[in-house]
Amino acid sequence: MSVGSLLLEPGLLLKIKKSKLKLYVPSGAIAGLDALKAARMGKIHSVKLTTVKPIDGLAGAPYIISNKINLNKIKKERIIFKGSAGQAVSGFPKNINVAAILSLVGLGAEKTQVSIVASRTIKRNTHSIEIRGNFGTIICCASNVPSDVNPKTSMLAMLSALATLDGILGNVRIGT
Repeated sequence: MSVGSLLLEPGLLLKIKKSKLKLYVPSGAIAGLDALKAARMGKIHSVKLTTVKPIDGLAGAPYIISNKINLNKIKKERIIFKGSAGQAVSGFPKNINVAAILSLVGLGAEKTQVSIVASRTIKRNTHSIEIRGNFGTIICCASNVPSDVNPKTSMLAMLSALATLDGILGNVRIGT
């Protein structure tokens, strides 16, 4: 379930549109997509995402490796990336799928701005969204418990996948 791949393979979305198939995309680890969809009915000026992740969840990302960022030298918090959602997904394909869904719903991959902060002090993946437009301002934040199975993602992202299946199939309840 890598929503980011939809940004990395733009021809895929065109094929899906032409085939008239329905594509169900989970919201992942963020909140506020309904408000962003509503904002599209007016004019959106900017969409910004700031993600703060524990250092362990960023290890091995292509951007970290290619920019020779030594995560061990980060003592508290440090902005390690600023750029577009497209650049973020390319550099952090296992870490920042929230940027992909935000850009697909909002202004697109190049107009959605992303900052990624590496933190030694936090234990949760935090995604703060700021949307500005002729409707006003939307500010939304989700602070998510990392997955026990994969610290690069959050429990909410997995629950989002289940909720999407539940919406499609009905009554897909796992656990209690």
